[in-house]
Amino acid sequence: MPQGRTTRGQLANLRALRAFEAAACHLSFTLAAKELSVSQGAISHQIKLLEDRLGKNLFIRSGKGVSLTLEGKLLRDVCQRSFDEIGETLSLIGQKRDAQVLRVRSGPFFAMKVIAPRISEFLSANPGIQLHLNNLDPDSASLGSEDVLIKYCLHPPANSASVEILKENLVLICNPDLLASGDDLARIIARPDVARLHYRDMNDWQSWLETFGYDGPAASQNLIFDDQHTILEAVRSGQGIGMAERSLIRGDVARGRIAILSDLCLRPKTSYKFIYKTDRAASHPVIGLFQRWLEQQVEMIQRESAPQ
Repeated sequence: MPQGRTTRGQLANLRALRAFEAAACHLSFTLAAKELSVSQGAISHQIKLLEDRLGKNLFIRSGKGVSLTLEGKLLRDVCQRSFDEIGETLSLIGQKRDAQVLRVRSGPFFAMKVIAPRISEFLSANPGIQLHLNNLDPDSASLGSEDVLIKYCLHPPANSASVEILKENLVLICNPDLLASGDDLARIIARPDVARLHYRDMNDWQSWLETFGYDGPAASQNLIFDDQHTILEAVRSGQGIGMAERSLIRGDVARGRIAILSDLCLRPKTSYKFIYKTDRAASHPVIGLFQRWLEQQVEMIQRESAPQ
């Protein structure tokens, strides 16, 4: 028997847990009874059974009402999460048969800069598709339960197919105030009081310096981030010089929040890849629809932001 199933028999009945969760949410047996369409006495009875089973009080009862004990708060949080997940799963299973679900996992930066601002166009052009966009664990080594993984990587996970969806043109970016000194590029990037901001490692900066012949002294300040949003915020607030895909900072540049320090573009080997399972794509054509739409969006974004 799988580990964990041996304790199933110790679980309280679902009716008691539902009564407890409703009462814990409202901090009122009366409102819980109204929510579940039962009598207040039924709520009290179920909660008493649960407390007797646990040998712990879950509520503190007083003339002013009820409040939760520490044990009650713990059980409330677990019940709320569990009932929410059960409800979402039941809703998914019971959806219309003609609806197609597309599960996509992507890092938050790509999702917010590329997918989220334009996804209504895809859904309008493809009625009946439900998109589930997950930003958790984008660096996972496998697709898991998702249909598509959009990952910034050099090589896709094993046993999967991939298409390069975005090859970056990285430019140096900074707060516009940094340009006020009138110094040339070489002086600015060599300033000891200006930090270099890196994404995950220092490789892109090193490649840029070597590619364009800026072999001055090493930076005295280096900040390494795991999130591109954090880099942009650090740049906006004047914390140093970062690097970013030119097309994805267009709005910040137009609003004067970020300045492009140099038009010299680095094209790193690492890129955003559209990763999927071949057999899944064959039986789930919406994956191909989404891939083609996303390729069109990226092409349009990069074309619109290209230097004139």
